[in-house]
Amino acid sequence: MSNVRHLDYDEPVLGYHRIVAAQVAAVAPVGGRVADLGCGPGQVLAELRRLRPDLKLVAVDDDPQCLRLAEARTATAEPVRADITQVTDDLIGRPDVIVSCHSLEHLPDPVGALGQWSRLLSAEGRLVVAVPNAHQPLMLARSLFRRPKANEGHYYIWDRATFDTFCRLTGMAVEARSVDYVPL
Repeated sequence: MSNVRHLDYDEPVLGYHRIVAAQVAAVAPVGGRVADLGCGPGQVLAELRRLRPDLKLVAVDDDPQCLRLAEARTATAEPVRADITQVTDDLIGRPDVIVSCHSLEHLPDPVGALGQWSRLLSAEGRLVVAVPNAHQPLMLARSLFRRPKANEGHYYIWDRATFDTFCRLTGMAVEARSVDYVPL
C-alpha cells in the first residue's frame, strides 16, 4: 500500500462510512466474519459494530496508528497489521464479507488485489468496495483545474460505467451500488 497518508486520524464516522457499513450489514450472515481491508481509523468497523454486534470483525491496515484507533472504536475488532495486497487466509481466515472503503484506488494493481481478495472469501462470501467517483463534484472540479491534491496518492479513479467494466474484467458481477453525493 502507498506510504502517502492523506487521511484524518480523527475523522468521525461520516455518511459514506454509514452507507458502506449498511451494505455490509445487509449481506453479512448472522455471526459472520467481516474483514475490513485498509480499515484506516475504523469508521466503517465502528458503524458495523453499532449495526450488527453479532459480527466478528477483523481490522486490517499497515498503519499501526490506524489499527490502534480501529480497536479503540470497536473494542472487539481483531487487529491485523498487514499490507492489504499481501493478505492471506492465515491472517484473516475466510471472511463472509471483505470490505474495502477508499483503499482500492491507492493500489498499483487493483485487478490483482480484487482477484486475491475474492479467493479469500467463504463459499458464499461477498466483497463490498467503495471508491471515489470521478463525477463527485469536488473531485471533478479539482481534476478540471489540475489541483495538485485532486488525486493525491491515487493510482486510479473510476466513473460508474468504468468501474462496472473493471469488475467484470476481474470475473466479478456488480450486485448493487450506491452513491453518496448529489449528481451534477
